[in-house]
Amino acid sequence: MGILFLSLSVAFNAVANSFFKASADISDVTLRKGVFLGLGLFLGLVNTICYIKSLEYVPLGVAFPVWSGACIILIALISFAVFNEAITLRQWVGLATVCIGLLLVWKS
Repeated sequence: MGILFLSLSVAFNAVANSFFKASADISDVTLRKGVFLGLGLFLGLVNTICYIKSLEYVPLGVAFPVWSGACIILIALISFAVFNEAITLRQWVGLATVCIGLLLVWKS
């Protein structure tokens, strides 16, 4: 059950950050910018609730590193796929290293 809540937290965090990025890309103060910002804040709250619920099942020393690493990976992939941001070879190596670290922490 802990992995489910932790996974949901990661997903909601990544989508919230995507809405923040979409809001930041709109230069004028418009309703659309406000909607994106509001959705990001709402999903950030849902992320926090899921994360707190995951801590009932997963130790903090495992949950936070796994959550952080998974968020880094997912947000980087979303920025690449959705926002067409470049990822250098060095960054790919860094993301692979984070993946390995994530697996080591989770399996410990």
